[in-house]
Order: sequence, then C-alpha cells, then structure tokens
Amino acid sequence: MSVVLRGPRYQLLAGDKYNITLGCLGACVLAACKEIRGLPQHVQWQFNAYTNWNLAFIGLRLLLGQEQWDPFLAVNSMGVLLGFRTAMSQGISDNMRLKLVSFGMPISRLQFFVADHMLHTVPAVALIARLVRDKKRVFGMNCVYATILSTWFSFRQGAQLDASGIYVPHPWRRAWFGIFVGAFVTPPFVDALIRRDRVGILASVLALLVPWLSTRLDPEMRRKYNFEFKLQQGQQSGAANRAPAENGATGGSALLSRSSRERLSRVASEQSTQASYLSGH
Repeated sequence: MSVVLRGPRYQLLAGDKYNITLGCLGACVLAACKEIRGLPQHVQWQFNAYTNWNLAFIGLRLLLGQEQWDPFLAVNSMGVLLGFRTAMSQGISDNMRLKLVSFGMPISRLQFFVADHMLHTVPAVALIARLVRDKKRVFGMNCVYATILSTWFSFRQGAQLDASGIYVPHPWRRAWFGIFVGAFVTPPFVDALIRRDRVGILASVLALLVPWLSTRLDPEMRRKYNFEFKLQQGQQSGAANRAPAENGATGGSALLSRSSRERLSRVASEQSTQASYLSGH
C-alpha cells in the first residue's frame, strides 16, 4: 500500500514541499510596490521597511494556511526583532517616530511604543511559542533563506546594506550582526525550549543579548546618531526647499525656449515671404 504525500495548500510547483515559489512571488510583488507612482510618501516608505515585509509574509501564511513557513517566519522575525533592538537602542527609536511625524503621521511616544512591540516583539514570540507547543524543530536552512531574503531586500530597496537612508541613522553593521545572531540562534533556542534544557536556554539568551548590549552600552552612540539624524533632516529639508525653486527655474527655461522658438519661427516666415516676393519680381 503506497502512501501519497500531500503538498502544501496552493502549491504552485510539484515537488516544492515548502511552497517557496509562492514566497518568491510575494517578495517580487512587494519589491515592485516600491515603483508605484503617486502613492503618499508615508505609504511608499512602508514598502521600504523590512518589518512590513515580514508582516506581509506572516499575513500571507495566515491567509493561505502555509504552516510549513512557520520555522522560517520565526527565524526571520527573530532577526527583525534583534536587528531593530540593536539599531534603535538608547532612544534612537524616537528618531524613527519623528521621521513618521515628518511624513504627516502624528504618533505619540506611547503609541509608537505599543506599535513597536506589536510589530517587532509579538510576531517573534508568538511564532516561537507555536513551534515549541507543536514541538516543531527549526532547521538551519531557514537561517540561510532568511539571510538571502533580508540581504536581497536591502540591496533591492537601497542598493546597500546601510539602510540609514530608509530608516534613520543607526549603527548598521551592528544591526546586521543582530539580524544574523537572531536568525542563527533561533534553531538551538527553539530546540532548548522544546527539551526544557535550562543551560541551552540560558546560553541562547546570552547570545541574543550580545548585539543589543554592544549598542546599549556604547557611550558615544546616542550623541553620534542623534547628530547624524539632525543632519539628515536638514539635508532633506534643504532638498524639499530647493525643489520648488528648481521647478520654477525649469519652467522659466521652458518658457524662454518656447518664446525663442516662436520668434525664430516668425523670422523664418518673414524671410520666406520676402524671398517669395523678390523671386516674383
């Protein structure tokens, strides 16, 4: 008696037991949304935030019942969580709030705090709790997939690993260190939680704390990146102020060139008329 193994729901390619093809299509759609013109600035910015990409994949998993994605999503969510905590420690996250305010999104510190944990902390905790409850291990290839997706996102959206232009100035190298640690420590962390291995849990937690502590205990970090944020704001404000002037100058040049063309056309017409008159006489 043969056993027929069923693939995942909405499987696009035979043999793709994790339905990676569907995930790739989702990533392509999210990347293409960056090119949509006419969107408000704050909406367009949302498509450039990797946190929102992660939430979009979680939403797709829930909508289409892609349970086989849970280990990958847990790894990716832990990377997002630890990367954000590492990059935005010492109150730098408030610069992010101020950037959202500059987009016309008035948000208080309390609202930002709640939204921060709903978007970054809750997904990672919920996914890991589900894996532990179901005693489902996380295999190492999920870390590779998360690394590929996050680095591809960074180069696709900003053409570099430093995402300070998309977010706010931050220690991007240590942020990536946090992302990698969060991703690659998740498999042994989940295993330790399933086995209730206290030593393994403690070792994983200590490893996860290293990137965050590297920025939390840096005495120069807050001053340095607050200064860079103010500089970034000044540059963006200057660019916004120059745009109307440049548009006006461009319009004036276009008007001048149009009037010049009309004058030359009249001169050419008069010369043609004179030539016709002389040839007739």
